[in-house]
Amino acid sequence: MTKTLQNLTESNNDYAVFLPSISGFYNTFISKQQHEEYVPNDRIPTEFENGIEGCNFLNKDQAYFNYKWSLYSAGHAQLDIAKSDIEESMVQKRDKSKTWCLADSGGFQIGKGVIKFDWENFYEEPGDRNYVGNADAVRGKILNWLEHTADYALVLDVPSWTADPVNSGRTKMSSHAETLKATLYNNAWFAANRQGKVKFLNALHGMDWESSTEWYDEVKYFPFEGWALGSNNMRNIYLAMRRLIVLRDDKLLEKGKHDVVHFLGTSRLDWACMLTTIQRCLREYVNEDMLVTFDCASPFIATAHGQMYTQHVHRNNRFSYIMDKAVDNKILSGSTIPCPWTSPIAERMTMGDICYYKPGDVNKLGKEPTTSWDSFSYFLMMAHNLYQHIESVQRANILADTASNMYKPKITEWRKVKATSNEDEFSPWVPRNLIYFNEVCKDIFKAENPMTLIEQAEGLFADISDKRTRRSSSAVFNSLFETEDMGDDNDADMFDQSDEKALTELEHDL
Repeated sequence: MTKTLQNLTESNNDYAVFLPSISGFYNTFISKQQHEEYVPNDRIPTEFENGIEGCNFLNKDQAYFNYKWSLYSAGHAQLDIAKSDIEESMVQKRDKSKTWCLADSGGFQIGKGVIKFDWENFYEEPGDRNYVGNADAVRGKILNWLEHTADYALVLDVPSWTADPVNSGRTKMSSHAETLKATLYNNAWFAANRQGKVKFLNALHGMDWESSTEWYDEVKYFPFEGWALGSNNMRNIYLAMRRLIVLRDDKLLEKGKHDVVHFLGTSRLDWACMLTTIQRCLREYVNEDMLVTFDCASPFIATAHGQMYTQHVHRNNRFSYIMDKAVDNKILSGSTIPCPWTSPIAERMTMGDICYYKPGDVNKLGKEPTTSWDSFSYFLMMAHNLYQHIESVQRANILADTASNMYKPKITEWRKVKATSNEDEFSPWVPRNLIYFNEVCKDIFKAENPMTLIEQAEGLFADISDKRTRRSSSAVFNSLFETEDMGDDNDADMFDQSDEKALTELEHDL
């Protein structure tokens, strides 16, 4: 049976754009196979008519599912541009007329110590006596890589969380003020040394309105072309809405000058739909060219934890992806049983394609593995998970649009109900809070006094944000990178902003 090639770019309509945060592990398989027989032909599923390149979702002509949007981070990139063009050709050699890429500067990995940064000489100037230049060398490599790689890129921010006790030993940052000072220095350095090959997003951080406003007031003057909302700016919809109104009123969302607003690291489906409503409002009332984007690495991280997306749940009491432990059994090695899950990847695979090692087999290290998976098995499941994630985001938007056309509740009618309660639900498929948000968001952007309406909706916004809001960095530093359970234990949300240790280990093994 002829398999279809699916175009997820076309089906994204006018939704806020999810950017898959491509793992270095996934990029390696695509890129190396473009230059050599990295994976032997007899290991590639027989139904993969376009080989491994069919999993390159940026390749419109050959991808089993095409999706033009992506994010790639300097945090796990090859910063030598000549080597990057070969080793990361999936990203570097993509058709830029048919794709769009946001490059992250790697501030997260610098804060975690993955990218080594000379913190002792952070503020050192070339004119200083005994100038070392290690910090500037890293800044320069990252800046050159960003300008070579992307359509838009994030500035090299030093997020507020780098000052938390669990991280300050690496960064030497001990307060919000110090992280702001460091970010201001990097912003000025980027502004002075950029070549104009890429547009930059100015990063906004802060744990509450006061600290985020302090940050905003200091960074807003830099000549960058868009905004990236991090820390609680993207975790708390109350803070996010207030900030967007301030940006609008300060004329910092104007067409041709600031056309992109990015929300850093979220996988929640309700947020995907809320950001769609925000994008539509911004396009109608502020800037017709506005693009709202958001990213997460959940499809890749989940695979590293042995999890696979098996279904979606779009109900008023649960709006999420479902993950289960992936099939892993050596008895299935060589099996021709079809893969039972839904995706253009799964429909081309058998259980034997995933469960490769049989009892007694040894890996490349000459040892018998405990798992039936080889490294290529992980790659295949990442491709499946990614399709499932994108498709679920788009389906959630369709359902949200349907419900929002059917129901028009007023914010004055909203009240908090128990999480287990089905009271006041309008739709069987979409949570009531999302329907309320879609209405109040439109009213806020039309209102003469939007901040008053935001205050009226604070209860709704708090209920939406719930566990996502960090009340203070110091109070929760010990869980900053731990798995956060936003729903059931098998939701994709559990990998949102999570510790990427398992994925990093995979990449190191590769």
